[in-house]
Amino acid sequence: MVETFEDMIIFSHIGFGVLFFFYVLYNFVALLKAGHGIFPVVFRPVNIPYYLVRPVGFGLVIVMILRAAYLPYYQAIAGYYNGLADYYEYIGQEDHAETTYKIARQYAKTNHKSNFKIGQRKYADKEWVQAAAYFGEANYKKPSVQAYVNRAQAQLNAMLIFESMFTLQAGQQDFPDNVQLLNMIGLVYERLNKTDSAFIYFDAAKRAAFGSTHKDLASANTIALFAKKGIEEDLLSQDLLEDKSAAYQANYLALANRKRFYADSLQVLQSSIPTSLTYNDFSFLFNYTLNKSLGNQDFAEDTIRWLGKLQPNEAFAKSIDYAAAVRLNYAAQVKEGMNLIYNLYNAEISDAGFYYLIHGFWLMDQKAYQMAEEMFAAAEKLKMPKATTYRVICLIYEGRLYEAAQLYQEQFDAKGIDPQYVQTDPLYQFLLGDTSELPESFQYLWLKTNSSLQAEERSEVLKELDNSPFKLLIQLDQVEESLIKGDNEHAKELLLAIRVPENEEGIQIIYHNLLAALVAYTADETLYSQVDSAKLSVYPYNYQLLWKAYRAAKASNQPSQTEELMVQLGEQNPYFELGVVLAADYFRSVDQNEVAYELLVEAIPLNPNSTNMLKAYTLQALRINMKTYAAESLSELEYLLSTNEFEVFQTEYEDLKAEIDSLPW
Repeated sequence: MVETFEDMIIFSHIGFGVLFFFYVLYNFVALLKAGHGIFPVVFRPVNIPYYLVRPVGFGLVIVMILRAAYLPYYQAIAGYYNGLADYYEYIGQEDHAETTYKIARQYAKTNHKSNFKIGQRKYADKEWVQAAAYFGEANYKKPSVQAYVNRAQAQLNAMLIFESMFTLQAGQQDFPDNVQLLNMIGLVYERLNKTDSAFIYFDAAKRAAFGSTHKDLASANTIALFAKKGIEEDLLSQDLLEDKSAAYQANYLALANRKRFYADSLQVLQSSIPTSLTYNDFSFLFNYTLNKSLGNQDFAEDTIRWLGKLQPNEAFAKSIDYAAAVRLNYAAQVKEGMNLIYNLYNAEISDAGFYYLIHGFWLMDQKAYQMAEEMFAAAEKLKMPKATTYRVICLIYEGRLYEAAQLYQEQFDAKGIDPQYVQTDPLYQFLLGDTSELPESFQYLWLKTNSSLQAEERSEVLKELDNSPFKLLIQLDQVEESLIKGDNEHAKELLLAIRVPENEEGIQIIYHNLLAALVAYTADETLYSQVDSAKLSVYPYNYQLLWKAYRAAKASNQPSQTEELMVQLGEQNPYFELGVVLAADYFRSVDQNEVAYELLVEAIPLNPNSTNMLKAYTLQALRINMKTYAAESLSELEYLLSTNEFEVFQTEYEDLKAEIDSLPW
């Protein structure tokens, strides 16, 4: 309708203005030549009467309307139908609305309203090319920033990246220094991997912004660029986050996650989470949940799994479950987290490779290398990058060095990599057995995984690791191995001989973790105070919970709380052998043998390679008169233990069996 009025005003000015011009010229040409002002006599015609100006001017207006194919008339009709379509849209009759917009477009093909509305509907239906065409028509006579941005986004969705850039450049000519257009151009440059250009346009958008909302938009995308491209950039103070938009906070958290920085100031209550998520809401909650995993934060009020079960959030459901799985895993609820990731890679093949990789990484953290290698093999079949290399690392940790070397060589041969490059690869040199030039981390790996090393060779490598933190790790690994085998005295002797420098915070935590386990298993009062004031880890093994449960059991004044903690310790992580066995031993000590048995029987299928838990299960099965199961486990242990280890355990088994058989019914 606005265009109708505009055309009528223009036609009227032209029609009447031309006639008035000739009226003045024919009547007063002599006076004009003489340089006189004619305004006093302009309505005193000499040759042409003034009353002819109006009908002839009106006739000229009609001629122009006819020459324009009744355009103003049709625009008026189009305006009517646009108004009717708006009404249909308002009352929820979407099909009627679209049809009516199309009728309006038949009367005025290039009118902005009809084309823009139809373009929106095509966009919602993911018909990107058609949507772009309609938004382009909308800009023909009455360009708008929204139409340019929508057209560019539709072209991006259709992978027409350069066409999108041309659209935005045309929009910038019509609307110079517009924040949305500058921001969108930055996004397109980011898609083209032109990081510098993207940053320049985001910065220009920020400078052109005229309010906090627009500044937040440009700043949020700048932060996202840093996070996505791995650019080292300092994070703003957390104090400034509260007043920022959800998009800004989401990208801030994405960058924080990339930098492994735990943003502890942000807290979200479940009551404040919207039930119908926008993309910004989802991005914030997703990154927030992942960030909480950096601090090993347990689920409290901010759990998000329920959101994925709501119909409006269906598109986000899998990503919500993935974020929840990550949070569960790193909060030490390993069994539940792995169950969730298992469901994800079995739900759909399209992104199963990614979830196989994630599951493999988590299993590596738990030292379940054989199972991790199986996950990476599944990811390899789905063409996930680096899956083969991760398989090789798992095979190395399992001590299967020959298989690892073969697999790694096959990878190089298949990709046709230059042999000169291969010779400089430390992992390749490691697999060849050449440790002379390897970095300390690979020398540590060599000692940890090569069981065939002679004593002299081992001493030489250890000598090279003198004054290295990796030598401390080797010693701590020996302590852990002794604890798992139940050789507590040897573990204590090794552990107390180790001196960890104060600047090695990570190794200090490992040391105190093992000290906590040693105290819990031996009840050594002399070491209690050292553990009580120390920092303990939550992941990969929850030594914090182990110590808390042990302290509660030692106090023995709140048995219900102790039982609750011990159940958590036994159920959370089946790969935490020291924790599961400690929990089972506690319930055995308070005559709850069935609970002890249940903890072990649930953990063993998930961690079948744990001889320590299998030994505990075998003895516990005997205690509750499940002798058949105990005998089957004993047979299995014969293949898993060395001859000496099996003989020692078999003696313990037979003694317990004889003791139980002698008891009265």
